[in-house]
Amino acid sequence: MSVQSSILGRSRRAMKRPLLDVVAEVLLAQPGASLAEVAEAAGISRTTLHKHYATRDDLVRAVGLRATEIYEQAVDRVADEPGTEAGLRQLLAAMIESGPQLAFLWRNPVLDEDHELTQRYVDAEKRCLAVLNRARSAGLIAASTPDWWMLQMVNSLVYTAADSVQFGKLAPLDAPDLALSTLLHGLGVRA
Repeated sequence: MSVQSSILGRSRRAMKRPLLDVVAEVLLAQPGASLAEVAEAAGISRTTLHKHYATRDDLVRAVGLRATEIYEQAVDRVADEPGTEAGLRQLLAAMIESGPQLAFLWRNPVLDEDHELTQRYVDAEKRCLAVLNRARSAGLIAASTPDWWMLQMVNSLVYTAADSVQFGKLAPLDAPDLALSTLLHGLGVRA
């Protein structure tokens, strides 16, 4: 079974998305995919892929940089929002939409060795934490919740929601609301 049919299940015509987004999905689903398989899934030749990225490491780093930029943009969209449910929902929606790219970052420890990339991610994470702290100050999140736990819960919810959307278990428009409800109320019955 080819990478394209087993992973993406889409025709080449349906792949009018940025190359690095397609590469993130391919390498998430099949980390050992060859550059030829990646190029095929992206609907380009291996030669074209090599013109842009001389080595696999160059390609992986480029995907990591794109994923980090997407995370930065998601956080920046709500950076000035007060600690509101609407601001949290907007953050979750932006992060869920970019789920494959974020999952690529979270699941590729080789990217941790890239100091520039790591610093940019840490800076974006601090801005994300600032949004969560405003929500905590507004009483939406329990005051006793540690910073690291808030970040882990958001990342876990984003990962699960994006994965569920990708596999058709959850409608894309329902994902942010379900993630927000779970973040703020857990799985218990609302009073």
